[in-house]
Amino acid sequence: MDSSLAIDAARNFLSVVWEGPVPTDAALTAALDRLITAYHDAPDVDPSGDEMEAPRDSGPAHFQEVGARFPNYGLYPLADPADEPTAAMGMGDAIDDLGDIILDMREVVWLADHAGKADALWLFRTQFYHWGTHARDLVRYLHGRQFG
Repeated sequence: MDSSLAIDAARNFLSVVWEGPVPTDAALTAALDRLITAYHDAPDVDPSGDEMEAPRDSGPAHFQEVGARFPNYGLYPLADPADEPTAAMGMGDAIDDLGDIILDMREVVWLADHAGKADALWLFRTQFYHWGTHARDLVRYLHGRQFG
C-alpha cells in the first residue's frame, strides 16, 4: 500500500463519507478541503505504464446508495463562471457531486493499493478537472447550508 498526502486525503474522504454516522456538513467540508489542498501539494508524476484500470461501478445503484446516506442533500442553483452574465442559472446536484467524487477517490485508492503511488497520484491530479469541479461546487453548497 503506497501512500502520500493526496492518497491519505482520498482515504480520509471515503472514510468520512461511509464510516460511522452520517458526517456533518462541516466534517464533509473539511474532508473536501483536504482533497483540494492535497491536489496543490501532490507531485506531478507520470503513471507507471502498467495500464491498470481501477474498477468503476458508476451505475444508478451507486447514486441511490449515496442519496440514501445523504437524504437531506439535493439540487442547488449554480452559476457557471464561463457563461455570459445574462445566462440562465443552472442547477447543481449534491448527490451527483458527492457520488462522482466518491467514484474518483475510490479509483485513486484502488490504484494506490494495486498499481502503486505513481499511478494513483497521476490519476488524482489528471482527474482534478472533474472531481475538483464537483468538490468546489459541493463545498459552496455545504457552506450555504452551514452559514446561510
